[in-house]
Order: sequence, then structure tokens, then C-alpha cells
Amino acid sequence: MLTCAGAVLFAGVLVAAGCGGGGPNHPQVAALTTALQFKAILPAAQKSATPVGAAACKPCHAANCTTQALTAHSKASVDCEACHGPGSVHVAAKGGLTNILRGPASLDVKVCGQCHADIVGDFNVSVHAQIVTSEVPATGGSTTCLRCHADAFHTLEIEAPLAQNPPQTPAAIDTAIAALTTTQINADAVGTMHTISCAGCHDPHQNTANLDSAGEQMYLRAKTSSTDLTSDPAGATPAQYTTINHICGECHNNRGGDPSDAGLTKSTSRPATHEGPEYNMLNGNGGAEGITTTNGTIYATGTAAPGTRTSSHVNAPDQCVTCHMPTVNGTVRHTFTASTDVSCTPCHTSADAASRENALQSSVQNSLVALRNRMQNWALAQSWNTAKDPSVWDYSSNLASTSKFPTQTLVPIEIKRARHNYYFIVLDRSYGVHNYAYTQYLIAQSNTGLDALGVSREVGPVLSRQQTATLLSGDYAKVKASHAQQ
Repeated sequence: MLTCAGAVLFAGVLVAAGCGGGGPNHPQVAALTTALQFKAILPAAQKSATPVGAAACKPCHAANCTTQALTAHSKASVDCEACHGPGSVHVAAKGGLTNILRGPASLDVKVCGQCHADIVGDFNVSVHAQIVTSEVPATGGSTTCLRCHADAFHTLEIEAPLAQNPPQTPAAIDTAIAALTTTQINADAVGTMHTISCAGCHDPHQNTANLDSAGEQMYLRAKTSSTDLTSDPAGATPAQYTTINHICGECHNNRGGDPSDAGLTKSTSRPATHEGPEYNMLNGNGGAEGITTTNGTIYATGTAAPGTRTSSHVNAPDQCVTCHMPTVNGTVRHTFTASTDVSCTPCHTSADAASRENALQSSVQNSLVALRNRMQNWALAQSWNTAKDPSVWDYSSNLASTSKFPTQTLVPIEIKRARHNYYFIVLDRSYGVHNYAYTQYLIAQSNTGLDALGVSREVGPVLSRQQTATLLSGDYAKVKASHAQQ
């Protein structure tokens, strides 16, 4: 690995050598590109700085220097200036906020790209690399949204305090976030490059206790495997569910969505489940599991809770990481996309995995469309629905015209449970892959509730696979849009 000074020097050597060979993918050209990209993000006052060595940083940054010295990066001569840029100007000025790469700007993936260009290349095509402007406006934004949708805010205001020794508590972190001024929030929002990036998952300053299942030190800020849902109970606050000790679950969770009858009666504008409840789906939690009808009778079939809450996928050594970050050609893939050819081994062959996925998702998607059609059947049968609008089973924010729909109080609890489960499964987006047992259970419970209402099982014409996917993705998009407008 190259230090910052070494990378810049190497770039200069290449320029001096002229066009001696190598196309755009040549290792020397890649090194030149990443070195120049890194230099471009340095603040103006640092452009003329020269390296001074890590020893010059220690008087003011003793804690970080001490812990960083124990890491593999330090042993490979990747010191402070490798990530924060040459420090001569900063040291001469005895500090300063504008003469060293720091804060939000230092979280740019171009910093890591100096040595990890292949991983950053993967990352750049991932959803995590997106800049979600609706949650991160130029003038700041909701600190609730910023906790998961803004890289700098997430890392500096949540992950860094959790990484302290001793770590700050979720309550203390929440108090500190509430005390931030608009100027401070804007500083993080403006400095946000991506939804989440390298430092959001990996601590650059120290070894951590969160080893992977093979015992490797990956500087992970949280565990890769957990079945603990105590941080995301029904009605959980952002302080709780954004500090879940799971590397993916801290953002990919139900976000306190309340599936109880009381919660479903209260939340009628939009689904209680935010998009992305994968951690809860994996652990078999978050759906509406009630089995009593509005008049207090018990459904003809079913039990109060599923007999099996989870599938074998929850027991994968590193859970999400196992499937979404497979090792390909010796490198852990950071596109975060699961693919049957590499993600499912050694448990399945590629052909077996592809066949299972296709059959399972097709079955679940067809069942979801059938459930949706049944809710439409209920809507069309209501005498107060004089406009014969088939969508009045839905949440208020998803209705094209609320003038056709007098009030959500006309929607019985059985429909509220069914639509919650419908969206919970749609928003998970795996269509049964994450947890087929729980997915099946929620669909069955929903249909049993509609049976109790006497809703017809006529589900309309059979749709093609493409039509089904388009319908479901459209409903996902509606919910995503409604949350962005909060």
C-alpha cells in the first residue's frame, strides 16, 4: 500500500515517464488516477503541504494515533497522512479546520480508493453509492432520515460515538443529535457523498471486537450476525433502531413499525414499515400476526404465532454478508448484490439456487398479487364506495384521490393487517428468499382474516411474471415516494 505522500510521488513519476505504455486499466494508470482524485479533494490550504510523518500528529491526536498503530494499515505504512493528506501546513498552524482533510470530506471513498480501487469500483455501482437528495437537501434535513441516508451524518454522529471507549449510549447519542444546530446539520449534509460509504461500516482508526465468522479483523463497526431484536421493538425510536448492533440491520430494519392492532389503527396514512425491513424479515418479526376478528372470534385456522419464525438463512455464518458480499476472485464483492452463481455456495449449486429462487419468488409474488386483488374485491363490495374505486383498501398517501374515500375508519382491522403484511413483504424485496417460512405465514394469516370478512377469493386474471413484477415494484415506489415527502 502507498502512503499519501508515496501515492502523489508515484503519480509524479508516471507523468515524468510519459506515455510508455499501459491502457486505462493498467495498474500504473489506475494508481495515477486514484492519486490525482485524492489530491483533488484536499482543501485549498493543503494543496501545497508536504508530509511530516505520523509522529507530528500524536501530540494532538494521541488516542487515534495509539489505536491506529495497532492496525494492519499502520503495519503496512498507511499512516495518518495517507488518509488525511500531507500535514505540514496543519502542523505549522498548530491545527485548523481548513488546512487538513477532515470531517465529512475525509469520508470520501476516494480516500480508500488510493489502495482499494477494485473495491471502490464495486461500491460505485451499488445502491449505497447513491446520493439521496430528498433526504439530504442542501439546507440540511430531518435528523431521523439523515441517520441512515447520509454518510457523513451516520458516521460522525452515530458510528464514531459508538466506537468510543467506552461507547456512548444510544440515549446520549440521541441527545447530542437533538442539540445539533442547523449549521452543524448542514455541515454533515453538504459533506455527504453517498448514502453510506467505507467508514460507515469500517472503523479507520482502530481494531474492533467485531470479527467476521472466520475470525478476521475487518474493522467492522458492528456484528455481522445477530438475532437480537430488542433494539427494534414495535414503536422503537430512532435512538434505538439506528444503533442496532448489526452491520446491515442498523439501517435495514423495520424502524419501529408497529404491527399491533393499535398501531395499525393509528398508522393509516402510510405503512408503519419503512422500506427496507430486511433485518426483521430475516429474524421473523415485524408482520401483523393477530388472529382475532373485529367481533372477537378466533379465525377458523391458524395460531397466534408462527410455528417457525426463521429459515436456514438466519443461520448463515455472517448472515447478510454471506450472500450479499461473496468473495469473487479473492476479493469481497462490494456491489452488495446477491447472485445465485456465487452467493449461494457452498450450500447450493448455482443451478439449484437459481431454480429455487425462481420458483420461490414466483410463488410469493403470485400470492401477493392474489392478496392485493382480494383487498380490491373488498373495496369494490363496500356500499359507501359509490365511485367503485378498487384502491380504497390502501393507505391514504397511496390513494390517487382521497375525495373518493370518506375515512380510514371504514377500513376493518382484517384489511389493515393484510395490507400491512402485503407491504412488509413487498418492502423487504426478497419475495421469500430472506425468510420463506415467515413470508408464507403472513400471507396465510392475511387470507384467513379476509375469509373472516367474507371477501371473495376471485382474484382476477393471471398476470405474466413481468406484469406481476411491475405491479409490485410500483407499490414499492409509491411507499418510497411517500416517505421521501415526510
